[in-house]
Amino acid sequence: MPFRSAWIYVLALLALTFVAFWPGYFTKLQTHSMAHHAHAASSVLWIVLAIVQSWTAHHHRLALHRATGLAIFLLFPFFLVGGMWVIHVEAATLARDFTSIEGKQIAQFGFFDPLANLAFALLFWLGLRHRYQVQLHARYMLATLLFVISPIGFRLLAMLIPFFRPDENFSYAMAGGNLIALAITLYLFRQASSHGRPFLIAAGFIAAQAISFDTLGRIPGWALMFAAVSRVNLPFLLFLSAILGVAIAWHGWIAGARPGTPKAALAA
Repeated sequence: MPFRSAWIYVLALLALTFVAFWPGYFTKLQTHSMAHHAHAASSVLWIVLAIVQSWTAHHHRLALHRATGLAIFLLFPFFLVGGMWVIHVEAATLARDFTSIEGKQIAQFGFFDPLANLAFALLFWLGLRHRYQVQLHARYMLATLLFVISPIGFRLLAMLIPFFRPDENFSYAMAGGNLIALAITLYLFRQASSHGRPFLIAAGFIAAQAISFDTLGRIPGWALMFAAVSRVNLPFLLFLSAILGVAIAWHGWIAGARPGTPKAALAA
């Protein structure tokens, strides 16, 4: 089994999540929207599930590994709903203010966040698709966690280094967070490049996030396009996200079945 100590590192990642988001989120819960709470809850639960899955796999608790793994059918759609909800809130905030520093930064996230959601969904589906190929399955599922490293990284940089704190230098903090995420991803790829495709895919998306944030995200016309998302009916958008999440999880589950597995067994 690859990454025998992965659960320890993911546990450390969970701890860093609380450290990084403590000043701006956990100490100001009442000032944040339900969208941010849903996104935060789904992200934390996903990290917890990764810890449980890694621990059970490497402690020969495969029955428990399979049983807890079924939580993906609830948690993955929940994650997509939370992510899309935050994007809608960002677009609505941008639509009210295009000219402030905050408004311009939100416009830049119009590429960053959707790319993260798309990468997460693709890696998750591939993880299910290859769930009987241990080397790939483990790497695809671990790769879904790589997209929390940049948000953690740029917040820690802003906390620790004064230069990154002013709003005017926010892009430098973002670039630093992206570089940290990219460096870790490429390091994991180099550990076993013959099985490293999941990390290479993740690296491609992280690079696209970093580049688009400071190029396409700064185009004035893009801000208008991203703000238009706020006009989409929110309940319909969240319902569609939930249905899409269930469909992706179910399709990946079916696509990853061993040849000859009876359909009744897949549905059980």
